[in-house]
Amino acid sequence: MTPPEGPSTTGSDRRTGLRLEPLMERMAAPQLIRIAARYAPGDDARQMQKARQAVERALGSSRSLKALIAALSPLERFLLGEVQRSPQGVDGWTLIVSARARGLKPEGKPVPVELYRHYRPASFGGAELIWPLLADGLLLPITLPNPFLEGYGRGLEAGSPVLGADERLLERLPTPEERPPLRLTLPPAPAAAQAATPQLVMLKLLEVLRAVRQGGGLPLTKGGEYNRNAFKRLQKRLPALPDAEFWIEVAQLGGLLEQENEVLRPTATSGRLHRSEPAEVIRGLGRVYVSLDSRHEPAGQMVAHLGPLRASLLGLLSQIPPTTVQALSAAFETSTPDLLRLPSWRGQGLQWRPWLSEALNGPLLELGLVGLTGEGDTQTVAPAPALHLENLASAPSGPAWVVQPNFELVVYPAQLGAEAMSLLPAAEALRFDAHSASYRLTRESVYQALEEGLSLDTLLTGLERHSATPLPAGVRAALAGWAERRERLVLHSGATLLEFPDEAARDLYLRQSGGTPIAQTLLLPGDTSVPPVGLPTLKYDGPPRKTLKITPDGLISVRGELDFLGRTLLSQHTQAVSGGYRLIPGSGLPAHTVRDLEARVQGQVPPMLRLQLGRWSGAEPAPALGQATLLQHPQAAALLSHPALAPLLGGQIAPGLLLVKAGQQEALERELGALGLSPSGTFSAQPGVQSEPAPEYEFPEDTRRKRALLEQATEEGRRVRLMYQTETYHGWYGESRPGKTRQRLLTPLEIYREGSTPYLRAEGIDDPEEERIRIGYILGIALV
Repeated sequence: MTPPEGPSTTGSDRRTGLRLEPLMERMAAPQLIRIAARYAPGDDARQMQKARQAVERALGSSRSLKALIAALSPLERFLLGEVQRSPQGVDGWTLIVSARARGLKPEGKPVPVELYRHYRPASFGGAELIWPLLADGLLLPITLPNPFLEGYGRGLEAGSPVLGADERLLERLPTPEERPPLRLTLPPAPAAAQAATPQLVMLKLLEVLRAVRQGGGLPLTKGGEYNRNAFKRLQKRLPALPDAEFWIEVAQLGGLLEQENEVLRPTATSGRLHRSEPAEVIRGLGRVYVSLDSRHEPAGQMVAHLGPLRASLLGLLSQIPPTTVQALSAAFETSTPDLLRLPSWRGQGLQWRPWLSEALNGPLLELGLVGLTGEGDTQTVAPAPALHLENLASAPSGPAWVVQPNFELVVYPAQLGAEAMSLLPAAEALRFDAHSASYRLTRESVYQALEEGLSLDTLLTGLERHSATPLPAGVRAALAGWAERRERLVLHSGATLLEFPDEAARDLYLRQSGGTPIAQTLLLPGDTSVPPVGLPTLKYDGPPRKTLKITPDGLISVRGELDFLGRTLLSQHTQAVSGGYRLIPGSGLPAHTVRDLEARVQGQVPPMLRLQLGRWSGAEPAPALGQATLLQHPQAAALLSHPALAPLLGGQIAPGLLLVKAGQQEALERELGALGLSPSGTFSAQPGVQSEPAPEYEFPEDTRRKRALLEQATEEGRRVRLMYQTETYHGWYGESRPGKTRQRLLTPLEIYREGSTPYLRAEGIDDPEEERIRIGYILGIALV
């Protein structure tokens, strides 16, 4: 499906340069002598060299090739005729299905021979239609091995099933005659069905390419899968393709996307997709379908040979007229080798019929390879005209779209030619229907098209030329305005800016050294000017410097040169106070503002300030106040366990303190009175029983971050609460492994290394015993 380099050609004008001589070098004497007997029956060819020379003379002789062609059997003439129709190669499974559908068989039982020195003829039913022609040199394999040759450890998926023929033999073959009639029971279709127009499928692929280009590519994980967050962003740019993952896979298998440094990008030839012959695109999608992931057809995962089965189905569709699903199923069972329809597990039921339904209603329909109407067994299946080589699509004859005043385009895919299709990347697809599509011209899509070389005049002229109505004046003016605004924008990549204390100092330097003034205090130096040496430098191609210090009570001070974004944060969200800055209470903050601030803070943001930032940015809920009734007693657990009291209590919230459920205070007093425990004591705060608040852990994954937090605690004399795993040793060599998980309040003493492994030496607070903790086994750290 890769777009062609030049003008598309069809039929017998295409030649692949495939010749028999290179393959003869890989043949043993029995096969060479057999080929010589077919090509030069009267020559002495009882030795390898003589056989090779006889075949070479025959290939150069018109008389010998004419005699060879005259002696061909009906099966051989048919198979070579199929290759002549597609000289670039024909799938061998298609040849088998086509021959079996017409009842063609070899004349007599073929005599096996060693093929290409290391292989023997395949033994499955149907292979006898192919391997005799491979043995006689009439058909040539594109790869060795291939599915029609058996060898040690080789299966039906080995190599390529594509077969060709020597180009000199193809040139001497007469013009392909009408194919023999099918010997299949195919009732006429009860209702007309039509496959999606090839241009509609091309539009979906072009939309994928546009979205991938707009996003700068699709990042991949190290395992080759799509980056989850990047893929979600890509999906948002493809509202018309809810099954975006399917179409990305199709584009990748079709040679329109390629992996480059763990990023999926459009290939250099993808820009020529709109100039491709629509019928050639559909036939290319047929080859893509064979390689699609099996998840698109779940029942296909339960058949033994999904790829050959898909190729056989495409081969049958290329031979038959529209018919019913029931008739297609029967014809498929008749014409395909039994081996292909077997289940993947012995004893499992046949799954090829459910797979056939999934294939027709799934990928084949989406790719425009079939059309469907009706339901059930009477459902009509119509193969795409492009699958029948002699039935190519006609040229567009009408307007391609209607441009509406709201910037939307109603597109008629069947009327799209190469010129009209080249303009659509300037719009974003909104919806794809069976026979139409909706697009919208946006500033971003027009910008991208202009960046890729499309001119404004070409866009405006093309939109009006291919429209059924005149181009609305408002749309024309808006497009011109967008293009003019784009021309005023200049992007400087990797630029160096000089900042001055005021405009006067900047202008003085400008007069002396030149450059381009920006805003009031900035200057873009000229290409030849050298910035002064010794100036503080802020680099924006990496993480920002940590130049902000925040005290526990929320006072922000600046330590060093603050970058532009840091200054903006302080100017917009803080107020100057003695000694620094304080955040303006209650001011709404975007979520990214909190992240930008934390990226510039030395150490940790104080817990209270973090809570404030979370509340102001909407990440944390507002505090809530409420009234509650509490029951206090040193034996609170005994009260909670009593069956008459338990339903009235909400649980224990602290040692000796129980929560009374709302509205149950009077009932609780009655029950307590009945037990002789009327509440008459005095409620006390009991500070000794208050529980310690849960620590606010940070869970760093990087060992360097763990060390930084521990060193900070050591320098500031602070305690730490650690969640860590004990170190255990196993095996003869004492392999270190993580053990049980513990939590302790510790005073860090020092960080040291044993070899290359960092350890923490710390002293317990509740238990003064020292402990040695491997830093790599620390899970969470909370500075106290």
